[in-house]
Amino acid sequence: MGLSKKTSRALLASVFAITLAGCASPEFDVENDNASRNRGAVGGALLGGTMGLLLGEPELAVKGAVAGGVAGGVAGSMKDLEDARSKEKTQITADAIQQDTRSDAEKRVAELEAEIRLLELEQQLKELEENKDSV
Repeated sequence: MGLSKKTSRALLASVFAITLAGCASPEFDVENDNASRNRGAVGGALLGGTMGLLLGEPELAVKGAVAGGVAGGVAGSMKDLEDARSKEKTQITADAIQQDTRSDAEKRVAELEAEIRLLELEQQLKELEENKDSV
């Protein structure tokens, strides 16, 4: 006793829905290094499976889902790789900007200027306290 085409389509769509519901996990988070790969694989599988279902053949739906999943996964992996390289370049640039490139003499001058400024502020504070006491 075989299933009608309509029943088999509905069954296959249900299987896809249940499978994808199981994929709703932290693996799709932005923090995950493979998030684009995962989204691409699921999106490709959905698209391929849907195209096969629309053509009315369950075998084509399965083949389309597999082919779409692989293609989407590869495209997503390429995006993940590009994002990782871009992130690494950005970090290298940020590290280079944060480095102190002043010479030792320039650093010492800056330290002396800071010490002088501290002494001036201490003197001003002392004068304010003396004025406060005399009032």
